[in-house]
Amino acid sequence: MNAQISNPVNKNLREIKPYTTASFTPSFALIRKTLIFDLLTLKRIIISVFFMVFIPALILAFTPQYVLSGEQHVVQLLGFATWYYNFAIMFPIIVIGSTGPLISEELRSGTLLFLVSKPISRTKIILSKFIALFVFGTTISFLSLSIICIIAIMKYSFVDIGSYLGIFFLYGLIITLFFGGITMGFSSIFSRPRNVLLLPLALVIFSFLVMMMFKPLLLFAIDNWYEDLFLYNFDIGYHFSNIFLWIGESFDPEILNYFAMIFWMFGITKMEFTGYEMNYVKTNYYHPVVSFLILIGIAGMLIIIGVISLKKRDISG
Repeated sequence: MNAQISNPVNKNLREIKPYTTASFTPSFALIRKTLIFDLLTLKRIIISVFFMVFIPALILAFTPQYVLSGEQHVVQLLGFATWYYNFAIMFPIIVIGSTGPLISEELRSGTLLFLVSKPISRTKIILSKFIALFVFGTTISFLSLSIICIIAIMKYSFVDIGSYLGIFFLYGLIITLFFGGITMGFSSIFSRPRNVLLLPLALVIFSFLVMMMFKPLLLFAIDNWYEDLFLYNFDIGYHFSNIFLWIGESFDPEILNYFAMIFWMFGITKMEFTGYEMNYVKTNYYHPVVSFLILIGIAGMLIIIGVISLKKRDISG
């Protein structure tokens, strides 16, 4: 009896539609395939949204009703949890975990060899997958924030639901661009998905956990080492916080007062004493636009390095 031998590469290519259709260009077909079959799977959506909604939903559920008397602001109530838990820790992890295998797994499984045999360049492969990743991040961010807003409205008639959604949706785009970009670059440079994930995750841990623990020691030093040694130049957490405050103030001018102590820990504000009164004032080390350009520049540089590395790589073996 003749048995047909299954080819594992062919099995991985089942979802890839032919590129020679009249409907789709090769780039668009790859974006569609990556988005639908690799990223926006039902399991990934459910898990991602659950962890994004979990903490804000708990805060809303356990906040006593009497605390919400008067004109209560959801940005003030949920702002720190959403900023720090959702968009400094959880969302970057989701983006990194989703981006990591997009190129390196194609290399490992041999699917990339099939892709480059089609009328699409390696540069377009990377850019197409990055576009799909950006759409995925935008979708998860908007869906999660919308669910949080619905829960908030059910809890109380907050006056700034629109501001909350606008601030964090725009901020989520910056997170997606940066962490998606650097992870896509690493995915094109390294072959093993494990190695691809290590560096971006280490950056998240260092920027938003380790630096927060040790930064008070730098700030409280006699000479304020954080400022005197220009450490803010290399602090990714500072640049993200600088952009967040910029976006936040465009929707809610009071946001600096809500989180002045937290902004201090990220180097955005500093303490000034006038007699017995202490105030937080902006440090203004960088204009937010410059911080944005720095982050996008880093992500763009790694994508370019990844493109060059992938062009030079022999993927036939």
